[in-house]
This record gives sequence, C-alpha cells and structure tokens, in this order.
Amino acid sequence: MARPIGDGSGPIERKIQVTGGSTYTVSIPKAWANARDIGSGSPVYLYPFEDRLVVAQPDRDGVIRHARINVEAVGEDALSEQIEAAYAAGADEVVVESDTGFDSTERRIASGAITSLVGIEISSETDHEIVARSLLDPSEVSLDGTIDQLRGIALSMHENAIRAVIGADDDSEELARHVVSRDDDVDRLFALVSRQFYRALTDVREIDKLGIDRRIAFTRFRTARQLERIADHAELIADVAIRRDGPPDPDLGDRFEELATDARRVVRAALDGNTGEALIRRDDVVDRIEDLDRDLYGADRDGTYLHGRVLESVRRTAEYGGNVAEIATLAGIAERQ
Repeated sequence: MARPIGDGSGPIERKIQVTGGSTYTVSIPKAWANARDIGSGSPVYLYPFEDRLVVAQPDRDGVIRHARINVEAVGEDALSEQIEAAYAAGADEVVVESDTGFDSTERRIASGAITSLVGIEISSETDHEIVARSLLDPSEVSLDGTIDQLRGIALSMHENAIRAVIGADDDSEELARHVVSRDDDVDRLFALVSRQFYRALTDVREIDKLGIDRRIAFTRFRTARQLERIADHAELIADVAIRRDGPPDPDLGDRFEELATDARRVVRAALDGNTGEALIRRDDVVDRIEDLDRDLYGADRDGTYLHGRVLESVRRTAEYGGNVAEIATLAGIAERQ
C-alpha cells in the first residue's frame, strides 16, 4: 500500500515485490506517474547513491534549459554579467534580445561575453536577437582537470605579480599587465566549474555523466572559488606594480618575495592533500605578515599604502590556501561517516 506524503508532490512509500522468482518490482500509483509524464513502457534509469536510489527519466530530445536576457531590462552595464550568470547556472541556450534592435556596443558586449565562455557559441543572430548554444558534453568535462588548470594559472599569476612589484627593470609593468590579462582565463574556468556544479545539483543524470557524486562536486566548486579569489588578489598585486613610482628597497622586496612564496606553499600543500601542513604554514605566514605590516606603518616609508595592499593580498592568498585545506578536511570527515 502506497503512503503519499503531503499533497503527493513528495515521496511515496512502496514495498519491493518479487515477480517470477528472479525480478524485483516496484509499483507506482497511476495518478502520480501520469502527473510526471510516465506511462506503460516509459523507460527510466535507476541511479544508486549512498543513502538513496533515484529514478530518472532519460534525456528527452529537444528539452533544453533556456535563459532569456533582455538588453533594455538589464541594461548595457550588466549585460555581460547576466550572460555569464546564465551560463554558470547551466543554461543550454542563452537568448539575448533587444526590443529596439542592438546597437553596435550592445552587440559587441553580448558577442564578447558569449565567445569568452568555454563550450558555447553563437548559433544565430538577427537585429533583435542573439542565440547562443552550449556544445559541452558533461562526460568529457573533468572537474579535477579544470581545478589543475586553475591552480597552474592562479599561482603563476601570483608569482609573476610579486616579481613585477619588486622588479626594477622596464619589463615589470609589462609583466604586471600580462598578469591582469590572465584573470579572464581564470574567470572562464571558474564559470565552467560553476556550470557543471549547478547542473549536477538539479539533474541526477548530469552528476552521473561527470562520474563523481554531489559531495565531491561541491568540494571541487568550493576549491575552485578559492583559486579564483587567489587570482583576483594576484591581479590586485599586479595593479600595484603598474601604479607604483618605483620598486621597494631590496630588503623589503626580499621580505615580500619570501612571504608570497610561503603563501603559495600553503595553497600547494592544501591542494596536494597535506592539510595539516597547510594550516600550520598559513598561521605562520599570517603572523609574519602582521609583523611586517606594523613595521611598515611605523617606519612611515614612501609607498606605505601600496605596500600594505600587497601584504593584504599575500595574507588573503595564505588564508584562501587554508580554506582549501579546511574544505578538504571536512570532505574527508564526511566521506568517512
């Protein structure tokens, strides 16, 4: 006997029965099935999870997730952000529309935002509508591989940004501008991780294609967020290199480089699974940064404000590395429970 919960939109309780001695069956109430477009002969898939079994219908041809963005409604300034948000939320098709027709700036912004994203391209354009469709196959996307790319780019940006700050040659500003330009690559990869994570939250078939469970997907998403923030702070350090009047004195430059190197070691240790080491290193780096920060403001040197910004970004880098270690620790505890 079925026991519906609430108004029938929640779970129902059924008992497993044996048919023919070799097959187990589960009956489904007809009204409940009809409300979900399931009938006699409808194929369904069973997905096993740690504490549940999930019954899902197969992908149906032509059923895609749409996002529609009206230029007049969101405004030109927010257009790019809205397109990126629709992509990160898992839309298969993004339609950008204009009631009055796109001007050249609106079309450039929309096209630029779409083409900057991984696995999506413009499929059609008119005076009033730009349609972009996803070409991504979740089974071909590796969250771990994407995290590795984020790691490489973010830490390289951070190292080069510090080099640009303490460098005294003419190439320092060029190096800093290169760091700033690479932040777009990090944003693109983080958007891809976000997209796959949010799709996995809402569709059991997506998590099956990724080959991991939701808990791991959530851990990867949180880790990617920390790496994206590290890259943001690398960009802030690079901005100091562009704005400064000159490099810090050699002694201060050496201390910047030493602290930044140790901050990156925190991140690497955390990503490599050495969580205890990462947390100890984080605390040590933060303490040393606070000591140097006090020395800077007490000495009243030229460029104290900009140097303080560098130290703050290095401190944040170490703390984000600590966050990665804590994320990994919590994931390990949850897995053992």
